[in-house]
Amino acid sequence: MNKIFVSRACAGVLVVLVLVFGSRTSLEEKEEGSFVGKTSSEVAGVEPITTESDIETAEVTEGDIVIGEDISDRTVEIQPVETQSTILARSEIECLIIDDFAGESSLRWFTVNDGVMGGLSQGAVSYEGDTLVHAGVLNTNGGGFSYAGARLPEDILVGYSRLQIRLNTNGRQYALNFGDERNWRISHQAEIPLGLGDSWQEVFVEFDQTVPTVFSRQVESDPFDAGAIDELNFILGDGLDGPFRMEVDWIKTCV
Repeated sequence: MNKIFVSRACAGVLVVLVLVFGSRTSLEEKEEGSFVGKTSSEVAGVEPITTESDIETAEVTEGDIVIGEDISDRTVEIQPVETQSTILARSEIECLIIDDFAGESSLRWFTVNDGVMGGLSQGAVSYEGDTLVHAGVLNTNGGGFSYAGARLPEDILVGYSRLQIRLNTNGRQYALNFGDERNWRISHQAEIPLGLGDSWQEVFVEFDQTVPTVFSRQVESDPFDAGAIDELNFILGDGLDGPFRMEVDWIKTCV
């Protein structure tokens, strides 16, 4: 009797355990099945992107370009990076034309000869096409110079460091004078590189290489100041008697 009761009791406990375990397993499988095929966005309650049209219009950006946007027709302009070397290269060619004698000259050119000192040299300026010509005869008895000059617009040389000139001196040694409004007797002078015979050349005259002079003789004076220069002239006084001719194509002031 007691053995039968114990056997029935054990059987009942086993049935209960089977029912509990089976119910729990069924619930876990049901819960796992509810997430099959779903994304993490769906699980979190966020509507997923599922179609191509949705992808094309998605507001997901990288920089200024929308991901999914067709940019095949977009032209991207790339701006060149300006380096120190390109800045220097560019600055070397930045010039302002003072006079190119095309049509009507922008300056009024005149001549001064040694007659002001009792000399006998003769010289004059004229225009041949788009060229300024300074020509005559030099006489070293009583002076021996002639120059072609022009008054300059105020401050035209400010911000620049040199002149660039295309000319033909026909083998004569000319110099360039810059008149100084601080002292009318002072001219800041620099020799023009000597050309070979009848040939054209382009020359540079550096402002900081000029020296203060009076009648082409160096003196002590204030240094070159671009803001004080009011006249420019080409002077011939090389000590050689005889005819001369200089032609100038253009004059520029450069950085």
